[in-house]
Amino acid sequence: MTTPYHIMISQNLGSARGVGMGALTVLTNDIHSIHWNPAGLSSLHDWDISSSNFLPTTPQQSGITLHSLSIGKKFLSNHTASFCYSPGKILEFIEPATFDVIDSSGNLLTTKFDKKISYSQRYSIGYSYRLEENIAVGISAKFFETNISDTKYYFDSSDIIHSQIDEHAANAWTFDIGGIYKTKSAWAFGIATKNLFQLNESELKDEMREYKLNIDKLAILGVAYEWLTSWKLAAEGDTKKNFRIGAEWIPNDWLRIRTGMYSSELENIEALSFGFGFTYARAHVDVGYIRFSDQTNRSGNVEIGIFKTSSFADIDYTPFTKDQISLSLDVNLGLTKESLARIEYVEMLSEVFTASPQIYAFRPLGKARVKNVTSKSIDVRVSFYLEELMNAPTETKTYTIPPEEILEVPFYAVFNDAITGVKKFSVFDGTVYVSAEISSDYDDRYQTRVLVRGRNDWDGDVMSLKYFITPGDPDVLQFTRSVLNEQKTRLDKVATALQNFEIAKIIFDEFSRRLTYVHDPNSSKDFVQYPSETLSLHGGDCDDITVGFSSLLMSLGISTAFVDIVPPEQPENAHIYMMFDTGLNPKDAYLISENPKRYITRKNDKGIESIWIPIETTASSKGFEEAWSTGAYQYLQDAEVNFGLIKGWMRVVDLQSTF
Repeated sequence: MTTPYHIMISQNLGSARGVGMGALTVLTNDIHSIHWNPAGLSSLHDWDISSSNFLPTTPQQSGITLHSLSIGKKFLSNHTASFCYSPGKILEFIEPATFDVIDSSGNLLTTKFDKKISYSQRYSIGYSYRLEENIAVGISAKFFETNISDTKYYFDSSDIIHSQIDEHAANAWTFDIGGIYKTKSAWAFGIATKNLFQLNESELKDEMREYKLNIDKLAILGVAYEWLTSWKLAAEGDTKKNFRIGAEWIPNDWLRIRTGMYSSELENIEALSFGFGFTYARAHVDVGYIRFSDQTNRSGNVEIGIFKTSSFADIDYTPFTKDQISLSLDVNLGLTKESLARIEYVEMLSEVFTASPQIYAFRPLGKARVKNVTSKSIDVRVSFYLEELMNAPTETKTYTIPPEEILEVPFYAVFNDAITGVKKFSVFDGTVYVSAEISSDYDDRYQTRVLVRGRNDWDGDVMSLKYFITPGDPDVLQFTRSVLNEQKTRLDKVATALQNFEIAKIIFDEFSRRLTYVHDPNSSKDFVQYPSETLSLHGGDCDDITVGFSSLLMSLGISTAFVDIVPPEQPENAHIYMMFDTGLNPKDAYLISENPKRYITRKNDKGIESIWIPIETTASSKGFEEAWSTGAYQYLQDAEVNFGLIKGWMRVVDLQSTF
């Protein structure tokens, strides 16, 4: 005949939300994560203080029993630590036994000497680290204690009965490790290993080894899906073939409704649960109820054979746990802020060309897909920040997003002077933030790769090519001043009206004499040299020479312009040449040419019509006259014969002198 064990106390699961949902390995996000999946601690905002209790479910029980007190703190942005004291996390058994003696009168006397066995898990500590915005890992340690109080009777030499209480204890630390990964979509995955390894501080004596707490290793895999922000669905299974599913419905900002199902070894439903959650300001109250379908061994008595063959992964949830009502109260302190918006993804619309960083203050560098995760309309602003190259995040205007809707918000960038120091193609880590309503705190953050081109890279847009013009560069100024100083006698004999024309001719011929033209097979988008580099290297392609000559003339106060040609039938043959302002009045155009096809009459930067000369820089090796003739013919064909300006495939971009 077996001897019954009596269960004095068998406590509830540690989290009322966990009781209600059942499957919480992936969705755990508060201080109670220390017992479910320590990686979930990373969801704490700042300070978190919690109390967990259980309520009586039968008339035999009375009052509210304190289960645990917990405290957690996030620090250094990505680190979280927690501590839990659980006076109610205890499992006690009584093994009844009797001692019979016959007194001097022949009467049978029976005395009880029950053996009390207590298992507790009073202390837990946890730590988590957020590797990335959507990946977190964590570890927790639990302190298990076994205490056995055994009453023994014995006779002394005078046949007098004595009793003594033998105390036996054993202590051990076990460690859990977990991880949570949230995809950019609505899916999330988690893993937790329970009691992965164990450190024993003390052991029971041999005669008490049969009462040793058998602590099981356990691995749990979970998956969760967030549907329309109002529903959270979760499922998980463990290496003991147990399976749990749960759901949480969020009808509004203050209410949560949950239900869960527990299956044992994939064969039957072990328990059903449901619960509620209430939120007010920084306080959260959760209530959960679990009902076991099979009440065997859950009434308070269990046979010794069943107990000795039982093992435990946790004190809370055992083969002897009774139906429970759990109550949890969480209070968030410190810098607490609920997220109102979430970044779904970020798309970079452009690489960064360091020669023209100003354009990204007006032209979108990328766009962020932002989702309103609330049931109310919110105003959002998106910011972009590149730590090495920006002094502060560049923020967009405010956009309104209706409840649970998604909006693509373009963002911009204002770079500092450090961007000009990027000499070669590089990859930087940029950060995109979104803030909602009037708060200056960020509701979400998304790490994205930003491609930053070297200082000589050009995107092929003629509007960007003008940023390579450097008329104030010391090398440019030295070149033009030294050349003109050598030609001072010649220039003194030139009429005032023809000064700009003659200066341009002298500068071009001297510039060309020192250069070697290099053919560029992809002249519309390539590597562009700054004028000082072209002067130093004594060579360059079409773009380099065009930029160089324009800079030289502009350093002398002569306005120039780019002529951009992109043939519609052959866009791969795109080409750039330039023109400059002679400052000559149209009525005096005959002074430089009797042929009106060799020049263009157009307004200068002062709004006054003057004579402009087109120059084809690819003919630079043949001198000014040939470059002028070729440029004039090219302009005639493009603008007048083929109507390039009218049809839009020919553009003239003015580069007005600032000198």
